[in-house]
Order: sequence, then structure tokens, then C-alpha cells
Amino acid sequence: MNMIKFKHFHKSKLVYRVTFLLLSCLVLFAPMTAYADTPADIANNDGYSIDYKYNPKGDVVISAYNGQILYGYNIDAKWPPASMSKLMTLYLLMQEMDKGKVTYKTKVTVNDKYYGISKLPMLSNNNFRKGATYTVDELIQIMLTASSNSATFMLANLVDKDDSDFVDLMNRKANELGMTNTRFYNPAGPPNNLLLQYKPKRYLQDDDNISSSRDFAILCQHLVTEYPEILKYTSKVNVTVKKGTQDQETFGTYNHSLEGAKLGYKGVDGLKTGSSDTAGFNTAITGKQNNMRIIQIMLGVEDWYDPPAEFNRNKMANAIMDLIYSKYAYKKVLSKGVHKVNGKEIIVFNDLYDIVRDGQKGKLIYKNGKVHYEYDREFISKDYNAPTVKYEDYEKYKTEQFFKHNLWWIVMVSIFSIIAGIFLLIYYFRPHWFKSVKMICTQKYQSLVKWIKNKRKKD
Repeated sequence: MNMIKFKHFHKSKLVYRVTFLLLSCLVLFAPMTAYADTPADIANNDGYSIDYKYNPKGDVVISAYNGQILYGYNIDAKWPPASMSKLMTLYLLMQEMDKGKVTYKTKVTVNDKYYGISKLPMLSNNNFRKGATYTVDELIQIMLTASSNSATFMLANLVDKDDSDFVDLMNRKANELGMTNTRFYNPAGPPNNLLLQYKPKRYLQDDDNISSSRDFAILCQHLVTEYPEILKYTSKVNVTVKKGTQDQETFGTYNHSLEGAKLGYKGVDGLKTGSSDTAGFNTAITGKQNNMRIIQIMLGVEDWYDPPAEFNRNKMANAIMDLIYSKYAYKKVLSKGVHKVNGKEIIVFNDLYDIVRDGQKGKLIYKNGKVHYEYDREFISKDYNAPTVKYEDYEKYKTEQFFKHNLWWIVMVSIFSIIAGIFLLIYYFRPHWFKSVKMICTQKYQSLVKWIKNKRKKD
């Protein structure tokens, strides 16, 4: 009996040791982007006092530069983005404007449909007047700052007049970008049932648009890098449109982390918030400090009827940005010029910059003419990788440069050498040709000299 107990004791001890070892390995080798702390933890560590009931459903921070995940919390949790859906409408509009058919000066008139949407209850809208005319420039500002659903439909219909076809386009674009957890039912983002008769005809379900923090980070990264001019709209704390007319309206931002806003954070200049009774409070934030632009997506701070939730969203977002800027930096990891790698000289054509975590060791990888900085990290999707710069064998490069800069002289010398070689061959095989030529040249020369002498005597 004692022997059985002894064996059982040692077996338990062995299991404990193995378990401890495995857990230690997990902690040691876990990706640096996997944080154990929740957004509420981070905010409280940063000096706020946030109840854990305000933890969002999902949150992610990425580098706009390379799509690297800098912080993640339930980043694939599906949740309604609410009015942040308007960012996809904006992206499609910007792509349409690239074609040149729509410009910032293009005008849109408020018709019965847009007027009707502006009067729907429980929606983010402004006071549109039937027959009033707005430019695309004005409508973008109204859509982003006032979160106007009516303005959103007006812009969406510049891309496609049929609302259902436009939502098809939204979903195709989401799939193209790799937003695998995203499904749109309308261009603006409110619960579909609140649009009443204005729901897209092929999307009549009483559903919310659905997405995830990861998916919206992908979308915002494309927006910010491909169309940085949108930040002139999203960076405004207060805006007035149609100033001095009967349609003048003034709007204030809902992005409380915007620099200059109630919970303003240094460097924040966009993007968009979203809220509803089903979504709670969401936010898409972008900002830049020390040449490093980050994007944060926070979804599902609840609930919509709880006044502190709206501002706790931004307190947590700000605390997370504090953490990111303290841990990561945009740095030069390799200078352009000549370097010795494995005993061989190579030339790097541009400085290599990357997002580097404080205290994280990495190494430079040279492969197939490109060099990148490698360390343990994750990216928002398979479409993103560590930035690279080109390199080449230095001796080969010097040879190429010599021929590039001296090509004209090389060609001229080659031509002269070929001609000289031809003459030498002729002289070797047909020397009498040269005697005849010499005789003719001598006679011509003597005739010329004689003519000159006679000319001088006459003068």
C-alpha cells in the first residue's frame, strides 16, 4: 500500500514538472504580440479606473507601415462595426474617384430618397433640405464627422446607383482585401431594420453589418496608405458646412481621442467611430508619433445606454496607444551602402526601416537580392510581410556601373579598333592596294602644292 502511494506521489510530481515545463515554454516562446492584459487592465495600469465590464469584444493595434500586429485582444471576434461601415463606402468612393468620373467638386442633389433617409428615427443624420445641392467634398465631411447615413447613400450612389449592387461591391471588396469575417447589408452601418423601406432590395434581412477588429484594421490600413488625403476630413474636431447659407450646419467629432477633442491624444488624426444599441461603442483610430503611424480598432464597448461606456472606450484606446508607443519604434535597421556578409561584399541600395520592439533581438536575412529584418512577430494577414530593400554583389555592381558610365567610350574604341583591324588585314593580304593609294595621294598632294605656289606667284 505504501509502495502504491509512493509511486502515485512520484507520478503526480512528474506530471506537475512536465506541465510546468510546457507552460514555461509557452510563456517563453509565445509571440511578442500576444498580450495577456485586457484593454481594461492596460487602462487601469495607465492610471484610469475602468470596470472590467467595459472590456471590448475585440481590439487590435497594427502598424500602418507594414501591417504588423502590435497588440491583439480577441481580434477575430465577430461584431457589428455600426457606422464604421462608412469607411468601406469611403474606400470604394476613393477608388471610383481614381477613374476621374467623380471629383471632389461633383454635385449631388437631395432627392426624395435621401431626404427620406435623413428623417428616419434613431439614425445618425443631419438636416438635409429637399432640393439642396452638396459637393462630394462636403458630403465626405458630413459622412465622417456627423456620421450621416443619408450623406453615405448619396456618395454610395455615385459609385453605383443601385444600393444592392453597391453592397455587392462592398462584400466583393472585403473578400478581395482578406476581410474573411465581414458581411455587409447596407452602405452606412445601422441595423438594417432601422432603414425601413430604404434597405437594399436584395439585402432585406434585419441584420447588422458584421466584421472583426482584424478585418477593419486591414481596411483602414489600405485607406490610410492609399488615400492619406482622407485625414484632412477625419482630423477635424469641429466642422461647419454650407457656411452662410440656409443649409449651414456645424458638427462635432465623436472620436474623443482626436487631438484637440475631450480625450485628445497626441498625433491622433482619424478615423471613425460607430455605435448603436446592438453594437455598443466602436472606434477606428489612427495616429502618428515619432514617424510611426498606428491603427487601432476597438469593437463592442457596452452598453449603448450606459453613458460612461462611450468615454471608457477612448480611455482604454489611449492607454493602449501609450503602451504601444512605449514598446515599439520605427527605426533604421540597416544603412544603405557597402556591407560585408559572410565574407562577401554586397551593396544595399536604400536604408531599411522597420517596426522594432524594445529589447527584441532580430537578425538581417539576405535572400534572392532582398534583405529584411527578422524577429518573432505577426502580421494582420498573409498579404503583409517585413519590409525589404534590394541588395547586390558589390563586384558585379561595380562592373555594371563601369560599363554604364563608360559605354560611349567603350563603343567608340571598339568601332575604331574594328576599323583599324580591317585596315591591317587588308594591308597584310593586299599590300599593293596601299601602294596604289599612296601613289595617288602623293600625286594629288604634289598637284595641290604646285597649284598653291602658282597661285602665290600670280598674287
